[in-house]
Amino acid sequence: MTERTQYWGRRRALRASSALLTLALILPAGARAADDATTLPEVVVTAPAMEQPMVIETDTDNPRTPIPPADGAGYLKNIPGFSVARQGAIDGDPVLRGIGGSRLNILLDETPVLGGCPNRMDPPTAYIFPGSFDKLTVLKGPQSVVHGGSAMGTILVERTPPKFDKTEIRGTANALYGSNDRNDEVIEAVAGAKEGYLRAIGTHSSSDDYKDGNGNALHSRYWRHSGTAMVGWTPDADTLLQFSFDKSQAQAAMPGKMMDGTQFDREGVNLEFTKTNISPLLAKLKFLAYHNYIDHVMDTYSMRYTTTTMMTAASQVDHLMQGGKALVELTPDTQTLVSLGVDYNRDEHTSRSQTAAEYRRGVGLDSKMRVKDIGFDTYSGFGEVSRELSAVDRVIGGYRLTHVEATRHNVQPNLTDDRTLHSGFVRYERNVDVGLPLTTFASLGHVERAPDYWERNKVTASDRTFKLATEKTEQLDIGALFKQGNWRSSASLFYAYTDDFILVASADAKSVEARRWGGEGDIAYKFLPSWSVEANAAYVHGNNLTDGTALAQTPPLDTSLAVKYDDGEFMGAFHMRAVAGQHRTQAGWGSIIGQDIGETGGFAVFSLNGGWRLNDAVTFTGGVDNIFDKTYAEHISKTGAWSGADLAAYNDTVRVNEPGRTFWMRGSVKF
Repeated sequence: MTERTQYWGRRRALRASSALLTLALILPAGARAADDATTLPEVVVTAPAMEQPMVIETDTDNPRTPIPPADGAGYLKNIPGFSVARQGAIDGDPVLRGIGGSRLNILLDETPVLGGCPNRMDPPTAYIFPGSFDKLTVLKGPQSVVHGGSAMGTILVERTPPKFDKTEIRGTANALYGSNDRNDEVIEAVAGAKEGYLRAIGTHSSSDDYKDGNGNALHSRYWRHSGTAMVGWTPDADTLLQFSFDKSQAQAAMPGKMMDGTQFDREGVNLEFTKTNISPLLAKLKFLAYHNYIDHVMDTYSMRYTTTTMMTAASQVDHLMQGGKALVELTPDTQTLVSLGVDYNRDEHTSRSQTAAEYRRGVGLDSKMRVKDIGFDTYSGFGEVSRELSAVDRVIGGYRLTHVEATRHNVQPNLTDDRTLHSGFVRYERNVDVGLPLTTFASLGHVERAPDYWERNKVTASDRTFKLATEKTEQLDIGALFKQGNWRSSASLFYAYTDDFILVASADAKSVEARRWGGEGDIAYKFLPSWSVEANAAYVHGNNLTDGTALAQTPPLDTSLAVKYDDGEFMGAFHMRAVAGQHRTQAGWGSIIGQDIGETGGFAVFSLNGGWRLNDAVTFTGGVDNIFDKTYAEHISKTGAWSGADLAAYNDTVRVNEPGRTFWMRGSVKF
C-alpha cells in the first residue's frame, strides 16, 4: 500500500468518526448540563485582555473567532504584538514584537517542547493541540525567571488539575466543520473524587487544501490527532502527585517548503509532585521530571505527485528532551513571596537522510543510520522575590544563572562550546490614587541567550557559526491598566537594545547590534447592556545598527476592531483586521523562522460570526472569515509556493497566501 493510499484511508476513517461526534453534539443535551456552570464564557474576538502588568491569560475553552485554531500558534495570533509565520494550513511559527524562535520561551505544563526540523517545519506550537489544555498565559518581555529563563517572551500552556468535592464524572466534547472539509473534534472525560482523578483527552483535526482569495488551491492538506492521559493523587487539599502521558501524530503538506512534513510524532511523559501550605514560612514545594521525544520526517514524494531531482529526497530528525525542576516558595512575612529553584535540561538531536538516487533504487530511509549532530546540557539556578511595599505598590525582581554546554558530534574533531549566562529583571507596580482604578508599571530586564540549535547549524562544519557570540539584551517596559464600569483598556511600551543580535540567512548567520521599540494597546467599551466595541493595535520598529538598515523580519502596524453582541443566549460579532504595509526590510536576512524577501502592502480583512447558547452546557457558533475573499499574505511568512505536478513550480520569492473566504460552524457540550 502506498503512502498516498494510506493517507486517504486514514482521512476516510477520521471523517466517519467526525460525523458520529457531530451527530452526538446536535442531539438534545439539556439533561447533561454541567452542575458547576456559573458564568458565561467570553467570546474572544479581537484579543484576550491584559489583566495584570505584562501578563495575558486566556481560557482556551472560550468560543473564539475568527475560525478556532487548529494548532497552538492559532491561539497567539489574536493577541496584540504577535504575528504568525504561515507555512501551510498548520504549524505556523509565532513571533512576538518581532522576535521568535528560541527568543520565545514556550512551555507545555512547565516543560520545554522544541521541534526537531533544521528548517523549522515543526515549531513548538506544532505539538500543541487545541482542546488538550486549559489555559494559555503570555508574559511579555523579561518578566519572570521562574519559567525557564528570563526570556524576552514566555508562553505558558497549562493543564489545570481538576478538583472534586464528591465522586463524579465530567466531560466535554466539541466538533467543528468548515470550508475545505476542515473538521476538528475534541473529547474529554474526567472521573474523580477527593482522593484523586483520571483524565483522558482525545483530539483530531484535518483539512483538504485551502484556497486563497484568487481561488488558487495551496498544497496544504493535513491531518493531526493527539491523546492525553493523566492520573492524579490528592490525599489532601495541599498535596498533588500527577503523572501525565501525551502522544500525538500528524502529517502536513507545506506550500512554503520544498518538502512536506510526512511525520510529526511526539511522546511526552511528566511526573509532578506539589505540596503547599507546609508551614508559615514554607508555602510550596514542587518537583517536576519530564521526557519529551519528537520524531519528524520530511520528504519530496509522499504527498507530492512527483519524483525529485533534488539531492535529498527525504530527511528524518529526532529530538530528545529530558530534565527536571525543583522549586520552593517561601513567605517570610505576609507581604513577601520568595521563589527559589534549580532546573536541568538535556537536548539530543540526531538525523539521517535519503538521497534522490537512493529513493529511485528503493533504498528506504529506515535503513539509514541515525547520526548525532548537536547536543546541549543546560543547568540553571534562579531566585525571584515579590514584595508588597504598601497597599498600592509592589516590586518584583529576579535573577537566573545558566550554564550551557553544547557539542557538535557530526564533525571531526567534535566542536564544544560552554557559556555562562546572566539574566534578571526588576518591575515596579503602583495603583495610582486618582479616583480611578489605574495600575501603572515599569520594568527593566537583562537577558543573555546562547545561540540555539538552528543558529549553530547554519553552516554544518563552521566553527564560526557554532560559536556565535552570546546575545545580550536590555529591555525597558512601561505601561498602565484601567478598568472601571463599562470601560477597559491597557497600554504598554517597550525599548530593547541587543548586543550581538543573531541574524540568519539561508546558509549563514552573523551578529549585529540591534534596537527595537514599540508597544501594544487595547480598549473596550460596553455602550449598551448587550453591545460592546473593542479595538487594539500593535507596532514594532527595528534597526540593524551595525549595517545601518532596518532590522529584518519586523512586522508592520497591526490593528483590530470589533463590534460584539451578547445577551447571554445569543451572541455575534463583526470584526475587522487592518495591517499596514512594511517597507523597512533587509533582503536575505532574518531569523531561524524566515528571511526578508522584500516589501509588502497593507490589507484589511473582515469577518462575521454568531452563536447560540442553548443552555449552560450546549453552545453553537459559526461564521464566515475573510468575507470579501481578499488575497493577501502576512509580511512574516514562509516563502515559497507550490502547485501542480512539478517541483519546478516552487518559488522562494513569494509568500504563502492566507486563506480566502472561509465558512465554519462549531458545537460544544458539557456533561
